[in-house]
Amino acid sequence: MPTLNQQLIDIKLLMQYAVPPADLATATAFVEKHGTDSVSLHIFHAFYSYLPEGLEDTITMLRLLERRRGTFLLCASTTLSDYLYLATSEQAEFLGPLAEGIWEEEVLNFFNLENREAFLKKYTNLASFPVYVPAHLHHDLCSFCHVTNGEIHTLGCPAEICPWCGGQLTSCACRFTLLGKADLTSEGQLEELLALLNKKGRRPFSAEEHRPTYPFTPLDLE
Repeated sequence: MPTLNQQLIDIKLLMQYAVPPADLATATAFVEKHGTDSVSLHIFHAFYSYLPEGLEDTITMLRLLERRRGTFLLCASTTLSDYLYLATSEQAEFLGPLAEGIWEEEVLNFFNLENREAFLKKYTNLASFPVYVPAHLHHDLCSFCHVTNGEIHTLGCPAEICPWCGGQLTSCACRFTLLGKADLTSEGQLEELLALLNKKGRRPFSAEEHRPTYPFTPLDLE
């Protein structure tokens, strides 16, 4: 996966062809404001990558609609419309225009929304929802996988605590010892590890206990 700086460079290049020249300076400043946040950078990259040829548009605001288990439902407002994105620290998926709502039952169920009509009713007044603040600036979220207090880390998150030794799960040797492997290279091995973790009892994220131990932003790992 490219670093945040590489993503930022790629986005700025895409913007040269997607943003009206008169709006480029403002649009660039807005992207740079989110330059240390992987969630919003994935959205910017997705938006400016897939604009139809010949169409110029600019993201002017991001609003947070829902957040659960490290997954964000965000609305990107542009000079032309409002668009829905499902985003994590790993990727962003375009869901469609806000005005059309969400059709995917899996997404609706994940955020405890009964149906598309319930979504449209809840988000009628977009201005009532908060402007998105980069995830790593929320001290109640994991700096890396963005789960909140009481939620289980995404498997592979460097902030997850090993339930066997109390060390850093991605750095200690417990997983190799328990599986009798020198390394984990297959999906089956990861599923076996996950089963062992669940049986032992995974340590949920605690902002008070875990966050101060690790770097404040993913940039510290680059």
